[in-house]
Amino acid sequence: FSFGLLTGSRIMLRATLVCTAALALASGCAADVLWNDVCSQPDVKGSKWCDKAAPVKERAEAFVAALEPSEKVVLMTNEAQGVPRLHIPPYQWGSEGLHGPLEPCVCGASASAGGAQKCACPTSFPAPSAMGSAFNVSLYWEVGHADGIEARAINNCRNHATQNNYGDGIDYWSPTVNMQRDPRWGRNQEVPGEDPMLTGQYAANFVRGLQGETQGNTPVDPNGYVAIVGCCKHFVANSLESWNGHTRHNFDAQVPLRDLADYYLPAFKGCVMEGHVKGIMCSYNAVNGIPMCANALYLNDTLRNSWGFDGYVTSDCDAVADVSTPEPGGHGYASVTNGTAISLKAGTDMDCGDFGKHAYLKELPAAVEAGLVTQEDLDRSLVRLTRLQMELGLYDEKSDQMYFQMGVDNISTPEHQQLALEASQQSIVLLKNTANVLPFSPGKSIAVIGPHSSGTEVFLSNYHGTRCLNNGSIAGKPVFDCIETPYAAIATANGHGSTTVSEGCTVSGGTPESIAEAVANATAADQIVLVMGIDGSVEAEGRDRYNTTLPGMQEELIRQILALGKPTVLVLVNGGTITLGSIKDSSPAIVEAFYGGEMAAQALADVLFGDYNPSGRLAATVYPSSFADEVPLTQMSVTEAPGRTHMYYTGAPEFEFGDGLSYTTFECFLDAPTLTADNRLPTLGTDAGARHTLQLRVRNTGDRGGVVRVLAMWRPVGDHLAPLRQKLVGFDGIHLEPGAEETLVFTLTSDHFAVANEHGRRIVSAGEYEVFFKGVQPGPGAASTRLTVTGPERLLDDTAM
Repeated sequence: FSFGLLTGSRIMLRATLVCTAALALASGCAADVLWNDVCSQPDVKGSKWCDKAAPVKERAEAFVAALEPSEKVVLMTNEAQGVPRLHIPPYQWGSEGLHGPLEPCVCGASASAGGAQKCACPTSFPAPSAMGSAFNVSLYWEVGHADGIEARAINNCRNHATQNNYGDGIDYWSPTVNMQRDPRWGRNQEVPGEDPMLTGQYAANFVRGLQGETQGNTPVDPNGYVAIVGCCKHFVANSLESWNGHTRHNFDAQVPLRDLADYYLPAFKGCVMEGHVKGIMCSYNAVNGIPMCANALYLNDTLRNSWGFDGYVTSDCDAVADVSTPEPGGHGYASVTNGTAISLKAGTDMDCGDFGKHAYLKELPAAVEAGLVTQEDLDRSLVRLTRLQMELGLYDEKSDQMYFQMGVDNISTPEHQQLALEASQQSIVLLKNTANVLPFSPGKSIAVIGPHSSGTEVFLSNYHGTRCLNNGSIAGKPVFDCIETPYAAIATANGHGSTTVSEGCTVSGGTPESIAEAVANATAADQIVLVMGIDGSVEAEGRDRYNTTLPGMQEELIRQILALGKPTVLVLVNGGTITLGSIKDSSPAIVEAFYGGEMAAQALADVLFGDYNPSGRLAATVYPSSFADEVPLTQMSVTEAPGRTHMYYTGAPEFEFGDGLSYTTFECFLDAPTLTADNRLPTLGTDAGARHTLQLRVRNTGDRGGVVRVLAMWRPVGDHLAPLRQKLVGFDGIHLEPGAEETLVFTLTSDHFAVANEHGRRIVSAGEYEVFFKGVQPGPGAASTRLTVTGPERLLDDTAM
């Protein structure tokens, strides 16, 4: 369910691709091409593994067959050392592109500037936790595609003197496909939301874009080469960093099989089966007693045998060593040599040893000597790794490969900048707007207050590239002065009005004096914008939260500002959701802005002044503050009372999954042909292929044009599926001018009603259901309906559990 970007970014990106072929080597970035000269060497060019006409798997098998035993293990680490005898250079498998390349700025000759030198820096898109709120699969593909294009262009311009520095390779350990099952997890900013269907759609579309596959599932490159090898991580049930003595390195996630089947596995399944991802990263944690990188049940049986995955599995960095490291440093699951052998045979093809342990390099030779690992075990993994390098074009002549011709003209293009802005705009969620405080009219006096009022790098989230050229540093910290601040963007949008700025407090600190200064500033203003929230000092890789409220003196600052009784907008900047308590009720307007990327400030100003009508919807539940006291972060079950996420939570949230307002109003009703005479859907059978098509009429009943995002959901009537409360089965969106009306079409299949039993088997069973739509008000006809599913129970699949 998708719709195109409002300003046609897809068309512009395709135009950029067409132009790149004409750049050829005029980009000036190809003087030190990655793996520049392999199969042209006289002593290997006649080998089968250099035959471009041969099937790629046969080529890979031929290459591995040509290796000496001593040459194999050195290729099974992220810092692969190469095979000089066969002219194979070193290769670095590790890099990131969660929301733009984690890469440096580069320089090269620009074809668009007549060959003159030009420098460019990678585009930084919003954090995935922001983009999830857009509920737009076309956007996810566009961002992934731009990410992949810039990744290849930057790689062509990098100095590959050693070819083994982090980021030197052309595969990315992205996206993160774990679930926002708890707001306290430190890496919520890396994932799109709490719902498995949404996360699976995000992953599948982002990966297809990143790897160079069109939305129609065909290669972008006419020769079929892959742009970037994607990697969905961290497989599986990984959402704890460091909490009450537990760390990601030693945590054993105890997960009911029902929760695994219905909640933790589906997004990875979507990444594999719909996204065709070529890489998977196994996680640090254990699942039900077995470390994931040594877990043959999930790496071999589920991933490869049930889902048909044919790519490579890499460990998270030093996760193979964690298999044997004694507690509390690791799992202490097996001896060092045996733990390494178990990991390889379980399906972990490559060991990332970036933190220095290098388990495969140090222990696999001993495992072979002891008979724990065979040459066939090594070869199986090496064929997978080699095949991917061949699909990237590394072994072949580069001059006729489109991705190797890209350069500085493909980095931070106007199209990518526009896409970054649109992504940020679409991600913003208007949560409250009492008495239509928003949108503002320019020309008044506005006070911009809060720890993020002059923020820059915070909006880039984690795993971001070097965005600013020639940025210096203050006290050892880089300055991101090319990133517009909220204050500057609001001042520009406010035109001839007066705009002032006061920090008031820091994220976790502040003084009564700093608050008093901000209050005095606000007292003199007509309107106030509070830009509050958290940052990497509060939530990060390796750092979980212990509560979900605003830290430091932020709540005190907010209360004193609200006491002035002026039109005030509370803007939240965060990855994991923030609990507001009584502040929610007393704030006239609330905007969730997330970590919105390099264009976050402009997008925020566009929303505040009505130049963009907000359309985002929350992709994660905002719990009350008591939630953190009721449920330990170590409890991995999402079904155990009081439950987690919109699917299972039985408490009263501050804001619900799917909440979000607009400056206009929309209503909907189901078209009559969809329903029977008594306003029900026709009976649906449990048999495979059974389906209904729902036609939903949506009308803009307000006075502004805008986009409406509609979420299609069902809930069981009665408790026959308890503790499941509801389920998302689709989403779509459309732009409507005032008075305009269009039809959205949703397909509802019997598979959508599959729910796992306690053994983890997903079963379609008979029952009564209500089908409803979130995001629009009921219109003159039925906006929800009942449906009866009849027939014998049907096992949906045989996913190994």
